[in-house]
Amino acid sequence: MQSYTIGRAARLLGVSPDTARRWADAGRVATHRDDSGRRLIAGRDLAALCVEV
Repeated sequence: MQSYTIGRAARLLGVSPDTARRWADAGRVATHRDDSGRRLIAGRDLAALCVEV
């Protein structure tokens, strides 16, 4: 399963990274952390958010 960083997901969605972080903090999209602590969004969750936005 491919995952995207908050920054990459934001670029794909056409929003700022801060907006993507706020959506994650609000529970609008699920995130998980990689070994270095970066927040990632699973590809399927990003696709669902694309439909919503």
